[in-house]
Amino acid sequence: MFTLIQKKYDFTDYQIAQLKYTFTILFSELSKFVIISFFFRDCFALYIYAAVLLGILRISTGGLHAKTYWGCLFMSLMFFCASIYLLPQIGISKIWMAVLILGCAAAIGLVGPVESIYRKPPSDSMKKRLVAQSLITVIMHLILFCLDNNEMFIVGSWVIILQTTQLVIAKILRKMQRFAGR
Repeated sequence: MFTLIQKKYDFTDYQIAQLKYTFTILFSELSKFVIISFFFRDCFALYIYAAVLLGILRISTGGLHAKTYWGCLFMSLMFFCASIYLLPQIGISKIWMAVLILGCAAAIGLVGPVESIYRKPPSDSMKKRLVAQSLITVIMHLILFCLDNNEMFIVGSWVIILQTTQLVIAKILRKMQRFAGR
């Protein structure tokens, strides 16, 4: 298939490699999304909200990455189990949850984004745009949470807290890697 595309559109080997990588990533992410959705079919709306919120935040802030597909699938499943089933059982008042979310917004502003070691670092203007995108998402969620304290927004709040926690951990690990490499 890729040979045919390369010949028809006169793509370089590098462009074909990029295309293969894109299809691999899309298939990988879509398959993980579908597999994990089976575990949350009884609360599918919560899962969709959590997945969309996490997707927006991960794209704009980065975070921890597993080295294998199965490792990523397992860690993602654990993330969603914690966000949807486990952490909402902790009875945190609406005010304290709002304070935690504001703390996450501050942490994202200070720490984010944490880029993958396999990608070219984004420019300063791109970093500012990504952080702004994350902060807008978090603040929009916070406003919705304050207006309507339903189960979906409680789950979303835990997604923000867990994502921010792993973002901070990723930043610390990245600094340790840089320090060790010197």
